[in-house]
Amino acid sequence: SSPAGPTVSPTVSLLPPSSEQLSGGSASLACLLTGYSPQGALVSWEVDGLEVSQGVVTSPEEEKEGLYRRSSTLTLSKAGWEQGELYTCRVSHFQHTQASPLRRSQSGPTVSPTVSLLPPSSEQLSGGSASLVCLLTGYSPQGALVSWEVDGLEVSQGVVTSPEEEKEGLYRRSSTLTLSKAGWEQGELYTCRVSHFQHTQGLECKMWETFSSGPTVSPTVSLLPPSSEQLSGGSASLACLLTGYSPQGALVIWEVDGLEVSQGVVTSPEEEKEGLYRRSSTLTLSKAGWEQGELYTCRVSHFQHTQASPLRRSQCLV
Repeated sequence: SSPAGPTVSPTVSLLPPSSEQLSGGSASLACLLTGYSPQGALVSWEVDGLEVSQGVVTSPEEEKEGLYRRSSTLTLSKAGWEQGELYTCRVSHFQHTQASPLRRSQSGPTVSPTVSLLPPSSEQLSGGSASLVCLLTGYSPQGALVSWEVDGLEVSQGVVTSPEEEKEGLYRRSSTLTLSKAGWEQGELYTCRVSHFQHTQGLECKMWETFSSGPTVSPTVSLLPPSSEQLSGGSASLACLLTGYSPQGALVIWEVDGLEVSQGVVTSPEEEKEGLYRRSSTLTLSKAGWEQGELYTCRVSHFQHTQASPLRRSQCLV
């Protein structure tokens, strides 16, 4: 019989084994079913068109705010994984059936997200509100989930999570928890919890640590062109220096002629000295690559503040 209320089909994500797992001699594929209603979604697995049940573990259905989710994993030996080519997670939910295929030859390694948690700025708090931003960058494949906890209890009110964006095979997304200033001061421990395949990580922000860290100080940004010695050797490195900022959490993006680039970029960890932070990022190109571009920009984001430092090659006296 048809269920009461509207039927919402599950969103299905099929995640390949991680490179770490394969190097350990096993392989697990995870099929994630999220945001459906009512309960009653069924999962089956196929390898090269034949249904398999050995090595399959399907979780119970979990309910949250009227929607359900569940996961199913297919675990194989590394040799078993390499024997098959087409892995399919087939999901049935009432009249709706969907198949999510994954080709082993086309599935790259799993890369866990780098997660940064940025506390509210002093400017924002003085305006009567507080936003915590959780940034997930440089992961693959898509399928990273974000949840928020305040003092150990999961919260969903005031949470906005962006869609996943893909760039050069890697994904990123952000999630923002917005509170009133009074609501922010009621909580003590704020946690952004990120799940990606078998890997879960949580970053914590303590309210008193944010207050004790003092006001937000934006970085001073310097963009240095390649040296003539370097160019005569056939390469070109641009250095973007970020100094004297607080708290940590500054992000660097490079653009060439308005287009973001990630190849050849190396960004250092953030270093702390006397309560202020600094970091550097270099963009290395061949001499020919340097001569193809004209406008090189180092774009720095620090909390609500973004600044761009442009450099025109034709004006560089090198």
